[in-house]
Amino acid sequence: MAQTQTFRRTCFLLAIFILISVSGIGTASEFRVWPGQSIQDAVDSASPGDIILVESGEFNESIRVNKENLTIESASGNPDDIFIAGDTPISYVFEVVANDVKINFFSITDGRCGIFLNNVENCVINGNKISNQEAGIYLLNSRNNLLTNNMVYSNEDCGLKLLASSENIIYGNYFDNVENARDNRFNVWNNSKGNYWSDYGGTDENGDGIGDTPYAINPEVGSMDYRPLIEYSQEAPILPKALFTSDVTEGYAPLVVRFKDFSEDAASRLWDFGDGNFSSYPNPQHTYLNEGTYVVSLTVSNENGSDSASVTVYVRDASELAGPMLPKAQFIYNTTSGHIPLVIKFVDISENADCVTWYFGDGKTSCCPEPEHTFCCPGSYTVSLAAINENGTSSASIVVNVLPAESVESSEDTENSANTGSGSDKNNACNIVNETDADASEKAGDPELITRSENTDSLGNSIIEYASDTTDKFADAENSINAEATENSESDSNGGGEGTGTARIIHREELEAIKDSVISTASSNILKETERALENETLKVQKNVEDFVDDSLPESVGDSLPEMEQRIAPWIPSFLGLAGVIFIVSVMKRGRRRRQK
Repeated sequence: MAQTQTFRRTCFLLAIFILISVSGIGTASEFRVWPGQSIQDAVDSASPGDIILVESGEFNESIRVNKENLTIESASGNPDDIFIAGDTPISYVFEVVANDVKINFFSITDGRCGIFLNNVENCVINGNKISNQEAGIYLLNSRNNLLTNNMVYSNEDCGLKLLASSENIIYGNYFDNVENARDNRFNVWNNSKGNYWSDYGGTDENGDGIGDTPYAINPEVGSMDYRPLIEYSQEAPILPKALFTSDVTEGYAPLVVRFKDFSEDAASRLWDFGDGNFSSYPNPQHTYLNEGTYVVSLTVSNENGSDSASVTVYVRDASELAGPMLPKAQFIYNTTSGHIPLVIKFVDISENADCVTWYFGDGKTSCCPEPEHTFCCPGSYTVSLAAINENGTSSASIVVNVLPAESVESSEDTENSANTGSGSDKNNACNIVNETDADASEKAGDPELITRSENTDSLGNSIIEYASDTTDKFADAENSINAEATENSESDSNGGGEGTGTARIIHREELEAIKDSVISTASSNILKETERALENETLKVQKNVEDFVDDSLPESVGDSLPEMEQRIAPWIPSFLGLAGVIFIVSVMKRGRRRRQK
């Protein structure tokens, strides 16, 4: 039985502990009331533990506070900034019917009573100016409340009235009324100092600012101020000041924001991140996961009051993150190295560019999208392209290596090497010469056949050799004719040898006729041979031309040579035939001159 009771008692205590713990869960909210708004509406909307800050201005209303642990105070901490007047002369400007309520730093006028504590405990009335009431402050059936640093003056009936109220603490206040205080229970009227009483008649012999004799409120019940003040100065309470910073105030979700507290004279602090989350750390970090506008507030407090500061954080949807359209520089080119003069073609293929500028590294620039640039001096050049639009600039670059011009000697050595079979690539024997546009225009007439000197010499040697052979043949024919004529003449003159016959003298005219006949016959034979030889030589020359075109010229020139061959080929046989005829006629003339001699 005893064990059962112990178990039940334990469960009961545990349940109470859980209830107490749960009741403490929650976070205070802050309400701000501006002139033209209602303080009562803020009280009605608030929950226990919330803070209501009233901004500077004038308010006409009567306020009933029925929620525990509620703080209502001036946002500036200066009672001269805020005036609250009762809406009727018979109303209580503040009527408090809940425990643990704080009312601080207001100027309260024109009502039946400035502040009425009705059957409450542990409330704080601090730093107020209360005047022009029937009673400045009125406590009914209330205990353990604190009244300090208030100025209560010019009230018609009584400055402070306590009825059926005890164990309240009252010090540091200023009273100047027809009747300053009325009390029928025991209350504490001083701690290290008492209150200023306008009707105090005591002295201060030692000059410490405290009267030498007590001020009696109700001596019969022991209500005495034992340390009345000779002079009064309303001490400005040390209020906290909320200050903080945030590293960002806008961005895209998820947005991480770091806060740092710089508040002054704060005993406690509370962060409200505006999305239902709170923190009491001095320098918290918070992540906003969703798009929205969030008001972040910091509320700091001490025994004299509280203060708050706020900032707005804008969180945008991450899908809207596009960013500015930046240019992207890029280009293509046909080469990066070669001999001077080196001509390079560049083509711009940049993206999102409004304009481009080329820098060729030799002091020259261009804005053309497809420039062609000539490098005239050997060296290494950095060619860069800058692409620009309203959002920025982008660049790209390459390095161009320009080599000295190829020498003639090296070209001939290369050609000889190719002809002797020492090189495997015949194209290496070609020396390509780049010309300027002016040079090219001067040579834009009839096309010229480009041949190697070696092939030209071979062709000339062939013609000379053939003409020499032809001359030799004519000389041999003439010598043969002369010998035959001489032999016949001598035979006739000597009698013709052993045989007998009829002697006949051949005259010179007959001899010339015989020679002409023989020469004509020989010439006819030689001309036929000449025609065949010329035809063979023509074929050889054409073959040499074709080999030269195929092997020796660069492709760029070779592509235009078929047309040149067609124009050259017809007059090669004529040229050779004419040369042959000239040689034949020359030989025949020499023969005639010899005969005439």
